[in-house]
Amino acid sequence: MLDIASIAKLGGARKYNIDETIFYAGDSGHEMFIILKGKVGVLINSIDGFPIKVAELGPGDFFGEMSLLEGMPRSATVEALEDCIVMVINENNFEKIIAQQPNLAYRIMKGMSGRLRKQNEEISQLKHGEAAESQASEVNSSVKILDDSIFPPNHKTYPLTASPDDEAFLFDREVTCPVCEKTFTVKSVRSSKLRLDKVDNDMRQRFIDIEPLWYLVWVCPHCYYSNFNFEFKQVSDSMARKFLDQSTELKDKVKLQFSNPRKIDEVFASYYLMLQYLRMSTQDPSAGAKVWLRLSWLYYDVQDEEMFIYASQQAYDMFKDSYYNGRRSTTVEQEQRLSLLLGELSLRLGENEEALKFFRGALVRKADGNNTVNRQAEDRIAQLRETNKT
Repeated sequence: MLDIASIAKLGGARKYNIDETIFYAGDSGHEMFIILKGKVGVLINSIDGFPIKVAELGPGDFFGEMSLLEGMPRSATVEALEDCIVMVINENNFEKIIAQQPNLAYRIMKGMSGRLRKQNEEISQLKHGEAAESQASEVNSSVKILDDSIFPPNHKTYPLTASPDDEAFLFDREVTCPVCEKTFTVKSVRSSKLRLDKVDNDMRQRFIDIEPLWYLVWVCPHCYYSNFNFEFKQVSDSMARKFLDQSTELKDKVKLQFSNPRKIDEVFASYYLMLQYLRMSTQDPSAGAKVWLRLSWLYYDVQDEEMFIYASQQAYDMFKDSYYNGRRSTTVEQEQRLSLLLGELSLRLGENEEALKFFRGALVRKADGNNTVNRQAEDRIAQLRETNKT
């Protein structure tokens, strides 16, 4: 049994508030944590870009030990599901604590083994879908387009504003930009308040009373670096320098200021700014595909059928490129989901033969196949066969 009082003399206690991120996947790590109070969630990113909670840890559990021991970047994101107090163990006090508490070393080894085994099981059996009144700003033109090359030719402006009720799901978070290193405030969604309603066939998650897509992209107001909130810090030093050199040119194309409540035109601008960054930073087509998929959902919401199909085609082409040519380390279940998504996009674009091929590719009968994905693929195959008969 661990003597927490003795460990506390060598380690330091730290408090995290509910919904606060303790660290992100990809961060450098030189500390591990023992939970004294509260609960944390461990999240990884799925093939379609959604953060998926793969573990929930409570008092007496620990996390972050692999980065401390191996010096490797964090393999997952950890966020507080409740107000938490954790004990911090770092490189300086680790050996002293192990010397005084040898049982901790055994628990770490046992925990690492069990966690890896459990994570592999959960990833292959993920359930379907897993993963104060505000005052309106008086900004008349929150997005000023100085050079429309940032948008596709037929992109328009849309009279849609977020509900003031979104404020109950949001909190202000202070963020440091990994590119220009300046600090700014973002609107972040309280994941503890999200309630999943359903999941569409194309894997869009529908939540009750809020659309998190409106707040998913963080934009630095100083240099316009933009990325998904769960990948915001994942920027190399060389890429930061490259983007910073071109940020002035980018700011000459568009001026963005978020209103409160947020406007859909601002949301579109944030996604297209993110695409500008991705074009400079990566050759992985799946990165852009994830953005275009979400853009297709936003265009669907504003009832722009032309741009909905355009964005769907972009997502389809990039996901297909990644499927056939990309180099990635994925589980069987993740490959199933990608094949299923390609089938749904093919169907949306009227390519029924391609859809049938991808739905068949999503079927995995072996033990590591996901039964929910199998059932959806089977249903789609049956529907296509019935359509072909008529």
